[in-house]
Amino acid sequence: MALYIGLMSGTSADAIDVALVDFQKGGRIRLVAALEKKWSEEDRKAINALCTPGENEIHRAGMFGCRYAQAAAEGIRELLIRQKLTPEDITAIASHGQTVRHEPENGFSVQLGNHALLAALTGIDVTCDFRSMDLALGGQGAPLVPAFHQEICASPDTPRYIVNIGGISNVSVLIPGRNVSGFDTGPGNTMIDLLARKYLNQPSDFSGEHASSGTVSAEALEELLDEPYFKAEPPKSTGRELFNGDYLNRSSILQNLCPDDMLATVTELTAVTIVQGIDLFGEKGEIYVCGGGCHNSHLMERIAFHAGRSGHLKVAGIREIGVDPDYLEAMAFAWLGYKFINREKIDMTGITGSSEPEIMGALYPAPKSS
Repeated sequence: MALYIGLMSGTSADAIDVALVDFQKGGRIRLVAALEKKWSEEDRKAINALCTPGENEIHRAGMFGCRYAQAAAEGIRELLIRQKLTPEDITAIASHGQTVRHEPENGFSVQLGNHALLAALTGIDVTCDFRSMDLALGGQGAPLVPAFHQEICASPDTPRYIVNIGGISNVSVLIPGRNVSGFDTGPGNTMIDLLARKYLNQPSDFSGEHASSGTVSAEALEELLDEPYFKAEPPKSTGRELFNGDYLNRSSILQNLCPDDMLATVTELTAVTIVQGIDLFGEKGEIYVCGGGCHNSHLMERIAFHAGRSGHLKVAGIREIGVDPDYLEAMAFAWLGYKFINREKIDMTGITGSSEPEIMGALYPAPKSS
């Protein structure tokens, strides 16, 4: 038994997912337990403010890095207490941090988190900074999870597409006989959340209730799809630097719609771009969805509609193949931490475009006095 804790706080900026993962002999990977450490509204606003240039941002970034460490440590302590474990039982923490900038074209991606402080607070070694080596080797630095999806979700005879819908959507392409590949397809929940907060005063249109009551504007959708990113060939990655309020403001037609019609249109945008991305690979297969978006029943219906028109075999939540949809990314980072601690290279060449297989991550050993 080798226990690792994976931490993931994504572009939706709603919580840190904390996953306790057991890496067993023979390659079996088991999710032992998990919890969600919710961000406060103040924390969420701090994250969102740091995603765009602003006054005093270096100070604010440093302060949030400490806040991330404190919140993560609280979540880890709670999980250990629940499981009757001690820090000595854990091999390492694997922390993604909080992305506030992702600019692969400029060779960097910034994930905030004071990981030295996290190691000191928990008394557990911390692995982190999983994107930098990939960027140094010419890769996009994202997405990182397709290699893990290959490990636990692949079928020996049927093409599978694993779609993670967080703030941004990404797809892992698992086709038998081919190297794994994957990329960001475009917006996931980001545009939905933005409009829900602005017009409905709620964090999201969680089940798609408002979107399902609205009508898609074909004209507004066409304006939103006229974005060069959607036409770019993979490998590619994106984030809130592109898909934000300014992006929505490009569509003058969208701005004149009622809130339900706006939500219907941006939900359709997410569904259409996911299936368009999958269709680049030509193979018809099974589509399994994870992340927060899999709980949006209207979004799932729209993905199924477009996938059916393209001839795919099925669309379902990833739980259908025995995988937890909410903690899969946190599990993936636990796996990245396991790979780093064991100095195992990961081949991201077909996913991010990096030049060679790489050992990904960095280490903050826990102080002996912790």
